[in-house]
Amino acid sequence: MTTVRVRQCAAAVIGATGFIGSRLVAELTSSGHPVARFNQAHPPVVGGRAAPGLCDAEIVLFLAARLSPALAERHPEQIAAERKLLIDVLEVLRRSGRSPVFVLASSGGTVYSPDVWPPYAESALTRPTSAYGRAKLRLERELLDHAAHVRPVILRLSNVYGPGQRPAHGYGVLSHWLDAAARRQPIRVFGDPDVVRDYVHVDDVAGILTTLHRRTADTGLDGIPAVLNVGSGAPTSLNDLLGIVSTVVDRRIEVVREGGRQFDRRGNWLDSSLAHATLGWKAQIGLTDGVRECWRHLLDERAGR
Repeated sequence: MTTVRVRQCAAAVIGATGFIGSRLVAELTSSGHPVARFNQAHPPVVGGRAAPGLCDAEIVLFLAARLSPALAERHPEQIAAERKLLIDVLEVLRRSGRSPVFVLASSGGTVYSPDVWPPYAESALTRPTSAYGRAKLRLERELLDHAAHVRPVILRLSNVYGPGQRPAHGYGVLSHWLDAAARRQPIRVFGDPDVVRDYVHVDDVAGILTTLHRRTADTGLDGIPAVLNVGSGAPTSLNDLLGIVSTVVDRRIEVVREGGRQFDRRGNWLDSSLAHATLGWKAQIGLTDGVRECWRHLLDERAGR
């Protein structure tokens, strides 16, 4: 029997302990690939110099995500900090003379223009209307400005959810709802319940990241566009999501209606057909199955299992 050996491909993950990054690191290390891991406690650049492992990577995955739409509105200094981190990393890579693939996690839900009706393709007009969207688009442009020194790939993610997502302020409506349901507290619905969004499971997002890693090892990403949407492609209203949560929780849920927030969009969902055509990637986990997985995980956590 012939054994097929997979070439090791060194990766650097910035945001390695985050919601998406921790999944990606687990996948890469289980396959035997060397991974340099960076987070707020272990930054990739210290005193203007690269931390060990950063400049050895063939692919750098920038998944730093301390910024949220709510935080961006109130704390512009966090926008500046995230931009500085990206520029610092790109500059040390430039000075190293290496030209790794550089993957940036951006936002498909906030960078496109509200003047265009979704689904949004990568070619759709960009015109962010929130501080968060403007910050993400600026990061994209910083990366593209360094295209002479790295091979840029921008992933415009829709609303990422999944088991283990914490109900932190400004992140993940679903994690907040499930946490409230587990505590038998009312679910808060902000704004118009008919607003639609695109929800993609964190394991599907980790899947496209590992696909990019594998393609880097094989072909160096020849033929891969610089911008790819990553979403389910299915518009789901808050009312629809509430119905799914009620079905999964299997009991009556009290709902409190709140006014809309300034940074909320009327509706968005993504056309991710380009990712399928070029990488063979497509979201696999349906929303009901994904919500059920989140609910079981949350109940197991609360039971100490």
